Amino acid sequence: MLELSESLFDDQVLESSKHQPVLVDFWAPWCGPCRMLGPILEKLSLDYEGRVQFVKINADHAPQLSQRYQIRSIPTVMLFRQAQAVDQFMGLKQESEIRRFIDTHLPRIEDKDLALARQLLAEGRLEEASEHYKTVLAINPSQEAARLEFVQLLLQRSMAAEAAQYFEVLRPKKLNDPRIASIALLVEAGLSLNVDPSHPTRSDQMLREAQQAMLAGQWAGAMDLFLALLTEDRRFAGDLVRQSMLAIFQLCPDAQVVGQYRRKLSALLN
Repeated sequence: MLELSESLFDDQVLESSKHQPVLVDFWAPWCGPCRMLGPILEKLSLDYEGRVQFVKINADHAPQLSQRYQIRSIPTVMLFRQAQAVDQFMGLKQESEIRRFIDTHLPRIEDKDLALARQLLAEGRLEEASEHYKTVLAINPSQEAARLEFVQLLLQRSMAAEAAQYFEVLRPKKLNDPRIASIALLVEAGLSLNVDPSHPTRSDQMLREAQQAMLAGQWAGAMDLFLALLTEDRRFAGDLVRQSMLAIFQLCPDAQVVGQYRRKLSALLN
């Protein structure tokens, strides 16, 4: 762990933080908690070698820095990235707490795969994207955003049963999260499309077409079909149509389109 003087701070901390995070421990030799924290940071500096630079500065010998960063008590530990102090804590912390503090600011091991999955998805390379989403969730099963994106991708590929399996862990959260509730409706729609009605009516066919468009992410087309169905046969699956529209409002990224169709739905219902 490198000990710096005040004069070297800009070069060794601010400039270095443009390339990797720098953790700075403002301490003093007379400070009891500082002496207890020191060995923990020394150990962590070895564990994070190559990913985070650890530095300590004697606050008694750095009055300008203490004023600049408003160091009012010691130990104060600050994390720098891109020449800015992005986080800090004061006082003695356990090793596990400091690890969590640092890890929050480090790239996650699954981020590279997630970025690639999203790129492949945008390019329409759905099968390849699926493999990278699987890798992300194998590394970090709690990656909720990736899980929701993957479920939608599986539905887009007409793999409703697999989508339902990946979604199941999120189902308890649907009452408190509108986006998860919307994906739940998509999963149910995908599963229903696997069951062919014995004697399909025109309304049955219109509903299936609307749901297929919805699962494909063709939001405007799906909403047009749902509205047409509502206009033609209000008694047929009326609540399902309304719920489907509300789910699309939640998932469609185009706020202007959502606003237009909100007004159309409201006009039909009222």
